[in-house]
Amino acid sequence: MNTILILGGSGFIGANLSEYFSQKDIKIINFSRSPTKIKHENIINVCGDCKDITALNSIFETYKIDVVIHSLTSFTVMDTIDSCQGLLSTNLSAFIDLVNLAKKHNVNKLVYISSGGAIYGIADAPIKETHEISPVSFYGWMKEACERYLEFAARLEPKFNYLILRPANVYGKYQKIERIIGVALFNAIQGNPMNIYGDIHTQKDYIHIDDFCEITEKLIKSSKWNEVYNIGSGVGTSTKDILKYAQLIVGKSLSIKYFDQKTGDVSYNILDIDKMKNDINKYEFISVETGMRDMYDYVCKITHSD
Repeated sequence: MNTILILGGSGFIGANLSEYFSQKDIKIINFSRSPTKIKHENIINVCGDCKDITALNSIFETYKIDVVIHSLTSFTVMDTIDSCQGLLSTNLSAFIDLVNLAKKHNVNKLVYISSGGAIYGIADAPIKETHEISPVSFYGWMKEACERYLEFAARLEPKFNYLILRPANVYGKYQKIERIIGVALFNAIQGNPMNIYGDIHTQKDYIHIDDFCEITEKLIKSSKWNEVYNIGSGVGTSTKDILKYAQLIVGKSLSIKYFDQKTGDVSYNILDIDKMKNDINKYEFISVETGMRDMYDYVCKITHSD
């Protein structure tokens, strides 16, 4: 594995993967709308639109790509959708074009970062990869559609291999301060009120970005292709616990305002990660409290730079 093409290498997960792999003497081609914030001699930025087939084709012609990682989504589960046409073009049609271009250039290893929450829908027990796919949001449906296309592409071309990663709630450095862990830390630092949507006892699975990057590398190296993996800690952490850790780490109290749960969100989401643990022999994960202490340094840094 010498060269990895990352679609969306300027985003949260993509930037961390770029940093992680580049430090292991692997060349990274970041194809994104803007350059990644990560500075390293092994990272090459190619700026463009994911729908630009000509630009993508040029990348495959210019560089000998060994693995493609798709880490690009133009919207979130909570975004209000006025029109589906643009979202379908960017998140589904462009993905299909990418897969076909990779096959055309004999790049037969593609890692798709899907969703370990939105794609499953509602559950009340730890979720296995074999759980029924039943998204309750357009975001989840889009992830499902991309997964189905990968399976279809592999049926048509047996030498084409894919990995589908279904991550839990990933958090850590380079993440926008709009998810609960970053927001809780930021609001505690700033003395802002904390808005909570839904039940404070909601249990969800959280995984630190460092664990996510390590797992991604190990799965690629394991050569267990054409598989689906839940990527999480397998442990539920409540919203109440996150608020407690934020106040403990920052040393300040949070005032909390409660609102109704947002449409498309789920109240329980813990992943069964036995398959992943057994296949790559990883059994230890960064705890949420430890991970939040690490993210606290990042939140302080960007807070003071603004």
